[in-house]
Amino acid sequence: MTDLLYRHNVSFDSVNIEVEILDTCKCKITGCLYDHLRWGEAFVVVYSVCDEASFREAQLLLDTLAKLKLPSYYTTLLLGNKRDLEHSKKVCVDAGQELSLRYGCQFYEVSAAESYAGVSLAFQSLLREARSVQLLRAMPIRRKLGVNSVSKVLGTIFGQNKSRDRGKKRPSLSI
Repeated sequence: MTDLLYRHNVSFDSVNIEVEILDTCKCKITGCLYDHLRWGEAFVVVYSVCDEASFREAQLLLDTLAKLKLPSYYTTLLLGNKRDLEHSKKVCVDAGQELSLRYGCQFYEVSAAESYAGVSLAFQSLLREARSVQLLRAMPIRRKLGVNSVSKVLGTIFGQNKSRDRGKKRPSLSI
């Protein structure tokens, strides 16, 4: 038994994205979760609102993610499923919202059986955030300007000419 890898092209917001989805349901058996967490950029942690144990497992997964990954390098969606089974509900919406706030992730409570629209909306939201994280990571890191560099920039802005100001002390700025 191995985990299942799905490849899918998604189009939304006038952008086409190729998504690889790895279903890690077999990780408890194979012990491969750590490798998958290192590989992923976006995570969907799903629990059943009718099963408190699955909610506790979701909390453990979010905790593991927080310990293994840098926050600015991934995005997470906490997804409570089976919202339509109100009569069997064991985990309230507030508990899911509180958990998502604690780990800084998105939260949706949906019914995959009732309608795919809620699940689709949640995934699109996750992909938007993941795309934003990817774009931010690709931006060049700007180095901090030192005091000398700041004074040079200010001199250029205010039109000071080096040849004209020889022998004079240049103004400095300390920030």
